[in-house]
Amino acid sequence: MDYDIPMKPYGPTAGRDHIDDKPRPKTKTVDFHIHMRILDADKLVGDRIPDDSKVQYRFASKASKEQTLKHHSERMPFLTDMNYRLPDMKKMQVDIAALSCAPRQFYYSTEPSLGHESSQIVNDGIHKAVIENNTTHVGLGTVPLQDTDLAIKELKRCINELGFKGLQIGARIKEDEELSSERLYPFWEAVQELNVPMLIHPSSFSSPRLSNYHMMNIIGNPLDTTVGVHYLIFGGVLEKFPNLKFVLSHGGAFTSHYFARMDHAYGARPDCREDIHRKPSYYLSKFYFDTLVFSIEQLSYLISNFGSDHILLGTDYPFDMAEFNPVEHVYQVPDLSEGDREKICGLNALKLMGIDEAYFTR
Repeated sequence: MDYDIPMKPYGPTAGRDHIDDKPRPKTKTVDFHIHMRILDADKLVGDRIPDDSKVQYRFASKASKEQTLKHHSERMPFLTDMNYRLPDMKKMQVDIAALSCAPRQFYYSTEPSLGHESSQIVNDGIHKAVIENNTTHVGLGTVPLQDTDLAIKELKRCINELGFKGLQIGARIKEDEELSSERLYPFWEAVQELNVPMLIHPSSFSSPRLSNYHMMNIIGNPLDTTVGVHYLIFGGVLEKFPNLKFVLSHGGAFTSHYFARMDHAYGARPDCREDIHRKPSYYLSKFYFDTLVFSIEQLSYLISNFGSDHILLGTDYPFDMAEFNPVEHVYQVPDLSEGDREKICGLNALKLMGIDEAYFTR
């Protein structure tokens, strides 16, 4: 079969046309959505992972499952070894990586003590990578959300002892527990008090309808985030903790492009205003969004609707669904000032983390 374009995994996206030159801001660029896998945590957990942690494999077709396993095998050096990662960062024009774990290492479905121990190992591994590369890396921790007290304990260790500048959390805890769960209120209070940002990352969405064509990722990942954001908003988490700083991966998923449907429901149904007293779009405006939407038009929409102050560079490196020309993408958006480009490419992330460029010249 003849195809209209060649396949180029780990290269320029087919989601837009590209430019020949490599413009970039004079200020540092920061990737706020970049993953690393800590193998010691995998060794600890082993096969003690319940089925609901394997969402992407449960319903995937044979072809999708085989390609995913092949992909993860190919990318393992890029997930684990700085000798592979640092040259890629340079090619991608990324000066600083806000390093977070591979999402499959949340381990929320494991028994709480195992979840706590695995999160400690993950965070220690990220801390080691950051310390060894402290001019180019900063850490985002993970916490065992399946246990509130242990999550708070590990949160405080991440920020106060390891020096991390934020967290990465999943879009849900388990298939039967959402981020709006009341038992998490003390955790949200602790995060708000520490004033650190949280990157929300999905773990796919379980449905046999998504078995083919990598739909477990193409649709499932943004759908997982979309549902999680709806629970945070309609469940009143932002109502009760208005100063939480959430960063949404994949450009805010479907929510950022179809939020008026939430407002319509709020204005039409009493069950959609049980825990909030303002339109859902008001709470959505408090969120931050990464640039990982591939097209110029969609990124332009995010910036015009939510403001250049609320957009952060994000790539999802090193996976095949990642953006490998993130700075180019920002410079392709028409009518942006250089100041806006500098904010989106890095200054917004630094501000959210409470640091500046001097932090990396220690």
